[in-house]
Amino acid sequence: MGWLSMTLHGMAPHATPKTYLDDQMTYRPDPEKGRGDGLRVLKSAVRSGAYYAACQSYGAEGEGAPFAMICLVRWNPRAKDGFVFGYKDMAETAGPYYFDCPASILDLLGPPINDHAAQWRAKCRQRLALTSRRKPMPGDTLLLPEPLTFSDGIREQTFRVVPWGTKTMLLRAGDGAGVRISHLMSRAWTLVRPEAAAAGSPAAV
Repeated sequence: MGWLSMTLHGMAPHATPKTYLDDQMTYRPDPEKGRGDGLRVLKSAVRSGAYYAACQSYGAEGEGAPFAMICLVRWNPRAKDGFVFGYKDMAETAGPYYFDCPASILDLLGPPINDHAAQWRAKCRQRLALTSRRKPMPGDTLLLPEPLTFSDGIREQTFRVVPWGTKTMLLRAGDGAGVRISHLMSRAWTLVRPEAAAAGSPAAV
């Protein structure tokens, strides 16, 4: 399925992507229209440009096992063309490439229906394990699994964390240049012991 875009009027009476999508994922059985089962949202959240929901079908034969629905979300209340909201929906069984689903939603799901769903859930858990670590603090030394190549051509995998105003900055161990690393908390870095960092050893905490 492609993207569906709409104006605020098209979203009415819903004011946010989450409330609109919660409503879209919620309906009752309607045998007159050939719909034997209904659908309910057990829990949902919007993170990093995607909507995640634990959904459950129900009907005369009982309740189905909860499964995950994912919607890619575009939300721009100031869009010049008036189309402030767009979404593209898919089930976990399609193998979506977005893995920022909260643990509280993953914990509600039943057994995965296929390999795509199982792999998606595993990658979400892997991401949660990375992002749940404490953030690097001044005095820490970070070691990446592989060197990164920066725009000046320098390759580095070890970085010192230093204070920078109210925030922190990463300095390349080799030349002391300040750098930024995108999606740092989603990367598989380790903290190096201070004595090991001073000796140039890769021993990690």
